Amino acid sequence: MLKAYQCDDSDVYAAESAEQAAQLWRDMVGGDEPLDEGYPRELTEEELDVRYPAFDEDERPIEGQTTSVREMLAEHGNEPGWLCGSDW
Repeated sequence: MLKAYQCDDSDVYAAESAEQAAQLWRDMVGGDEPLDEGYPRELTEEELDVRYPAFDEDERPIEGQTTSVREMLAEHGNEPGWLCGSDW
């Protein structure tokens, strides 16, 4: 089962473990750079349920629609990878 991990100030990854989330982040940014202190961290139950504006595949807001990280995680499927970016 995938969980949501915040890996920097803005990016959240779907991964099976913190170690896998860190590797996904490294693969995305390139290189073996270490993550900042405190990352990756698993999102709390409360953070998973915060409502955010929904966006279409072209990153345009969908008027009147919201989503949560929990919903994004469920829609993401079983493949680990980048989930979303946000201003935390």
